Amino acid sequence: MTRLTAVTMAILVAAGSPVPVLALERGPVCREPTVIEEMAREVRARSYYSVVDPTLVTEQPTADPLVVRCQVCVQLAPFDTLRFADHPIEQCLPHRFDVEILRTGFVVHDLG
Repeated sequence: MTRLTAVTMAILVAAGSPVPVLALERGPVCREPTVIEEMAREVRARSYYSVVDPTLVTEQPTADPLVVRCQVCVQLAPFDTLRFADHPIEQCLPHRFDVEILRTGFVVHDLG
């Protein structure tokens, strides 16, 4: 086999590799900047003052190799002057998403 043929075969094999392998080479899907931005947008749509902490994102595989489950920490700082005086107390509430891995990117589904 010539070197050119070997290189061509390697390119064809790489092009035909499944999407999850490509995703794993990039790192965790749930920590992709576009996925974090979409999860944060979904959270803000429900509660304008909520913030997603990107450092507290977890990822779990699902039965479908093209879908991963992400859990984010939604930080809230409610004011309750009767309980906490004049200082808000930060809370971290878990929020789950399913992320579909596509060839062209990701689709984020809010699970609430």
